Order: sequence, then C-alpha cells, then structure tokens
Amino acid sequence: MAPSPEERDFETVHRAGARRDLPGLLAMLEGLDATEEAEVVRSALEAGVPYDVALAEVQREIERRLVRLLGDEAGGSS
Repeated sequence: MAPSPEERDFETVHRAGARRDLPGLLAMLEGLDATEEAEVVRSALEAGVPYDVALAEVQREIERRLVRLLGDEAGGSS
C-alpha cells in the first residue's frame, strides 16, 4: 500500500534531516506558514548556533506543525 500524503511529508522531512539539508528544511518550514521562525533560525546560525542544533530544532518544529495540521484536519472532518 502506498504511503498517505501525510506519511510522505514526514518521510520528506526525515530525508532532508538525514542529508543535513537545512536550507531544504527551512523552505519546508516557510511553506508551513512559519517564515518568522525560519528567519530566527537564520539569525541564530549567524550568531553562532551550531548547524546541527539548528537542523534538529527545525526538523522537530516541522514535525510538530505537521502533527498539528493532521490533528486539525482529522478533527475538522468529524
């Protein structure tokens, strides 16, 4: 059975994290209506926050937002 669109979203996030693709993750975050958060991450990197820390935080934030979206969609369809 093919994965659902939501499962594909999570897979995409994990693949980007595994590739250490922070620019890709930041683009995903912006696509989830979190442009300000993405700018905060960019500023944090400029201020010296380690790349791996920023990468992990962005990945977790995207996952949180996807879970919230899925919950909202499930709740709205009842």
